[in-house]
Amino acid sequence: MKYKLNLFFGIVFLLGSCTNNKSDDFRCAPEPMPKYEYRASIIGEMTPQLDSVLRIEKRREVFKPCRIYAFDAAFYSASNELLSQERILLMSTGKRWEHNPEKQDEILVKYEFDKESIDSINLYQLNKSAVYNKWSRTVSTGIRENVEEIWMHPFRSNQYNFTEVAPFPQIKFPLSVGKKWTDNDKKLHEGWGDWSHMNVRSTFEVLSIETIQSNYGELENCWKVKGVSTFDLGRSEVTYWFHEKYGFVKLNYVNYGDQKLNIELAEIKEN
Repeated sequence: MKYKLNLFFGIVFLLGSCTNNKSDDFRCAPEPMPKYEYRASIIGEMTPQLDSVLRIEKRREVFKPCRIYAFDAAFYSASNELLSQERILLMSTGKRWEHNPEKQDEILVKYEFDKESIDSINLYQLNKSAVYNKWSRTVSTGIRENVEEIWMHPFRSNQYNFTEVAPFPQIKFPLSVGKKWTDNDKKLHEGWGDWSHMNVRSTFEVLSIETIQSNYGELENCWKVKGVSTFDLGRSEVTYWFHEKYGFVKLNYVNYGDQKLNIELAEIKEN
């Protein structure tokens, strides 16, 4: 029964934010959607200057408020040993994300990990100076959805923190096979251990449009995209499939340490 989630969705969640450690309910109370988002247009390379502020029509169709996505995630070592297998839940709250309200909506992400496995999984973390013995259960983060693009912070907590130096899932409209783009160089701030202050550059290419099989079932007309990122410590890549109704339905990562992370849509609940 792919449209039915277990009773877990009916109980109250505690929200342990990775930024402010607050607690709240995993509930949905959407606010009115702004009509536009705004982006600064910059000109010049040596001495960049603000040219204008662009107005972009806002959307909430993929990250529909109160829709709950459930994903199955399997994390493998470089030698293909299965390190963890768990469920990840995602819900857009229909509010602006407090850390970037001008550009991003808020999503809540809940990790259903086995706390008894934390120590053993941490042994495989690539960034040893960013290993934490207390993992985040539920976090608040941001996404962008408008007529020009759909972009999301990846699942980047706990054993998945390496996705911070991998390409962030994104789509640039209009889509066409062969389309390419480059994400602006991203400089990581303090707090990312070995990766702090490093620059990450990502490139993307739309490879094909396909029908795929997932844990959710057959999904037609999915855009297959490959993203590659490079930074001081190596190269990471992700191949993902984007469905125009359900968003990023499947993501296959290979990080710079040759570890693999496979994520795919399993269930959906419409509130």
